[in-house]
Amino acid sequence: MKSVAIIGAGPAGLAGAKVLLKTNKFNVTVFEKADRIGGIWALDERSTAGFLHPDTPTNLSRFSVAFSDLDWNSVQLNGTSNGHNENGATQKSKTPMFPKAWQVNRYLETYRTKYIPDGSIKLRHEVLKAHRVQKDGRTGWQLTIKDDGSQQTTSDFDYLMLGSGFFSTPRPLKFGVPEASLNTVKAIHSSQFRKLEDLFPRPENAAGKNIFIIGGGNSAGEAAAAVAQQLSNAQYSPDMGKKQTYKDCKIVHVAARPLYALPPYVPVGTESTSFMPIDLKLYDLSKRPPGPIVGNAGRVTKSVKDMIHTALQGTIGGNQSDLGTPALEIPADEPRSTVYVALSETYPEYVRSGLIEVIGGRVVALQDKGSTTATVVVKSAKGGDDLRIENIGAVLFANGYSPASAVDFLDDEVKQALHYDPQSLRLPLILEGWQTTAAKIPELALLGFYEGPYWPMIEMQARYTAERWISESDTEAHHYEETEKLLDLRKTMQEKGLDVPQYWFGDYAGYMEEVAAHLKLERNNGSFASDREGCPSPARYLSTDSDKSVADGIMQDLHRTWQDCIQQGKFVARAAFRALQGNWNIHRTIDSALSSFPSGTLEGEASFHPRTPTADASGLSFDFEYLYIESGVLFLSNGASMPAKRRYVYRYSEQRDELSVWFVKPDSDLEVDYLFHNFAFVAPSEADKQGACVAKADHLCVEDMYTTEYRLPLSGISLHKFETIHTVRGPSKDYISKTQYSRPAKK
Repeated sequence: MKSVAIIGAGPAGLAGAKVLLKTNKFNVTVFEKADRIGGIWALDERSTAGFLHPDTPTNLSRFSVAFSDLDWNSVQLNGTSNGHNENGATQKSKTPMFPKAWQVNRYLETYRTKYIPDGSIKLRHEVLKAHRVQKDGRTGWQLTIKDDGSQQTTSDFDYLMLGSGFFSTPRPLKFGVPEASLNTVKAIHSSQFRKLEDLFPRPENAAGKNIFIIGGGNSAGEAAAAVAQQLSNAQYSPDMGKKQTYKDCKIVHVAARPLYALPPYVPVGTESTSFMPIDLKLYDLSKRPPGPIVGNAGRVTKSVKDMIHTALQGTIGGNQSDLGTPALEIPADEPRSTVYVALSETYPEYVRSGLIEVIGGRVVALQDKGSTTATVVVKSAKGGDDLRIENIGAVLFANGYSPASAVDFLDDEVKQALHYDPQSLRLPLILEGWQTTAAKIPELALLGFYEGPYWPMIEMQARYTAERWISESDTEAHHYEETEKLLDLRKTMQEKGLDVPQYWFGDYAGYMEEVAAHLKLERNNGSFASDREGCPSPARYLSTDSDKSVADGIMQDLHRTWQDCIQQGKFVARAAFRALQGNWNIHRTIDSALSSFPSGTLEGEASFHPRTPTADASGLSFDFEYLYIESGVLFLSNGASMPAKRRYVYRYSEQRDELSVWFVKPDSDLEVDYLFHNFAFVAPSEADKQGACVAKADHLCVEDMYTTEYRLPLSGISLHKFETIHTVRGPSKDYISKTQYSRPAKK
């Protein structure tokens, strides 16, 4: 049996260890410098350190953040660390479609317990050096390791596998800003942000300040939305303590190129009446061209670029010109960048409402100005004079991570063979074999060492590596991994070429199919009718040692979710809730059949303000919440007029997939009182006929019955107008109230 050292006990290291151990041909030792497994997911419900907030949801669904031999539904996910509820009984929580960071760690811990023997993982052991050495006529590795007592030892291994993580070290502010000199204003990396007090150590100085965010990728969009959510909550939650503290704060986000903002659920088809998790839609195998499915990588041609822009604009409902900021509007013609995406439910509407201001360009300087503010200098994306932004009270930089610390321990000869360039943070190594190795160093493997690694692809990389090491075969060559092409890609990245994609190695479905074909894996379609129905799943490709019963359960869950989205309208409530956010103009007509209750019209404004879900007296839990505020002037048919105000709370629960409306307390209009009604959405087949998502509801108020219909004609994910119809019947009421909502024109 050959010995293997694995560096890192995150998803890549764990998957690599499990796959190698299953072959019964390798002795495996995993070295992890932290005191727990998980990598960036090494946290629990109460963690305050690390790269992620414990409640941060995954960007992709549980079907993509998973491995083939562990079903998410088998993992204990109750919110207590001892695995029991307050009564001492074991409890199991329903798995979210997009698990939280601490739940991901629970998944990885379960995976470790199930597949990796005790003693195989050495925590608090840091690899300081990895030298390539000759031993018994073979090339192997000698590792210098520092243990938790700071003692250094050396050990020899036949093979070395790196699962040390591409996102290993946050990039410093000066990486993206040539002139940064800040002493009085707090500047932190997006991975450090948890609460507004992280940006304002002295909150009394925060009111009216701009919060400056730098970054043009996914993490920047997420960070901007996270800060905006907390600012919104400070203004509209029942806790009035922060209302004045952060009053009139605004976010200024500078991005070098427009970002598409995509939520976790997107339309299944062009009708926008059924929705599914974003990764299920993006990697729909039926959309691939006929013939064997193959991967694509590297620079993007104009025709492919245009095709992807067109597809995404169909998904979001336009080119984002309706958001009212040129920095996010996607140009119709060249020169335009490849598609860049931020995965966020709330970012676009925070932009539309003005809480986030987006400026196109690059930051060239950050300078202190006074004792509590700074000035930013931005070189505009459209040319002309530099733009100066004043009154900056805090800086959040979301400029990504450096992978350097994940490979620093390799000796110079190895780095040279890998074409290592520490200045290239996106493509520091030139690899092949689906980004796992280099031909000159066959006894080395890297897992997940690229931007945006998918867990199922990491598992595939591990399977490919095991097969290569067992058979001692040559590396599989692909046209997109030719050294000269990758060196050219690296150069183009550094020159900020417009044909470089956000994730250069991003064709998840293509690579999964390629590796599966190479390894001759068994196809497990479950209840899907063919290889081309549905989307990739790690459980869809089985090796000889796979647990088919587990894989079958995962595929059953995937197929059921797929069908429920298409046929039953699952998650339409979530998509509708998301689309309501922000500001609206309203026009209401009241048509009464009783003279004692006059008819009239109302002109006014309404807003749905996101805030942290509040506690419910009935014990129900909710994942998202808006405070709805409406004001206007009511003109009655008898000639009278009066100001009109109204407030509700809108809530969404993922576990019940339910959107509901609640009354506020008469004496405290920020607090929830009791239920008005739940939305009951019609099936997608019926919604298609009506050309809109349609929901119905009713509520009995003493003797008056309120019957309500909501008509929400979504365009992609966007809602530009909608209508509610309240029909009220009772002993002293007989009227119909119709309210038309439309987005206000941007100034």
